[in-house]
Amino acid sequence: MRVTAFVLLLALALIDVECARQGQQVDCSKFKKLPPGEERLCYEIYGPICGSDGKTYANDCFFCSEVEKTDNELKFVRFGAC
Repeated sequence: MRVTAFVLLLALALIDVECARQGQQVDCSKFKKLPPGEERLCYEIYGPICGSDGKTYANDCFFCSEVEKTDNELKFVRFGAC
């Protein structure tokens, strides 16, 4: 009974997080512009983002790095895989 209650609460918490993210955009301003030729080191926490190029980026760091490389041509589509 406790395991079932825990799983149910966990599922509800995850649904809440996903609903809260809807309508949001990715804020790339927190990633400073790098000098030409320098690569960004990104963290490995998986939080997929779908870009306008149809590719899924592992998280906002990888997405924003690609936005910078494309001179802001790449746009945010949604949170989650494409």
